[in-house]
Amino acid sequence: MKMPLPMTSKLALLGTLPFVLCAIFLALDILSLPFLGSVPGLLSSYTLVIAVFMCGVHWGQYLQQPSGQFTNLFIISNILTVMLWVAWLILPVDIFLMLALLVFIGLLYIDTRLRLRAVISKTYFRTRLIVTSVVAVFLLLSIYVI
Repeated sequence: MKMPLPMTSKLALLGTLPFVLCAIFLALDILSLPFLGSVPGLLSSYTLVIAVFMCGVHWGQYLQQPSGQFTNLFIISNILTVMLWVAWLILPVDIFLMLALLVFIGLLYIDTRLRLRAVISKTYFRTRLIVTSVVAVFLLLSIYVI
């Protein structure tokens, strides 16, 4: 019997919707939306928010572990957060999105290692894998059409 998705997984999957919609708008050459503005601007700011949020998740995982066990999570999450913010401020949208895509993949790699050490649950990891895959596909599409 298949268990229903937890609410956290549903929300994570719902969080991919802006990536999907922005990619579709860009593919249809819709570059601006009434009341919301530039689609590339919307996509890059949402990408920044989600990437920083995921870095924050790693910071939280660091805080939940015995002292010093995952110091690298604390350091990496902070470095990536500041790097992404500076990149968002100074880089063209397509370059920023490519950098953010690499960060998402890097964060998934970290989660893979955490899963192998049984730090994160199978359900959480499965959700992360699906969400990161969807985000990666639609970021690549967006980068291609920008």
